[in-house]
Amino acid sequence: MTPDLDRLWADLLSGSAALVLAALRNLPQEERGAALAHLHAMGHDPGWSEGQVRRARAALAIAAGDPHLIGPRPED
Repeated sequence: MTPDLDRLWADLLSGSAALVLAALRNLPQEERGAALAHLHAMGHDPGWSEGQVRRARAALAIAAGDPHLIGPRPED
């Protein structure tokens, strides 16, 4: 990963509302949608560690608190 991607995912999976929201708000809409879809997959699909699932779900819960960030969700 490039340093920018490392920082993005570190922030998204940090558990910090401020970092998660800033990371998502700084992404173009299409990339934000891709990041949210990936977080959804991490939080719901098999193959991820318990820690990854927990952090992805936390990021999604934080994002859900900002109606400007959440659009249609990928189907479960």
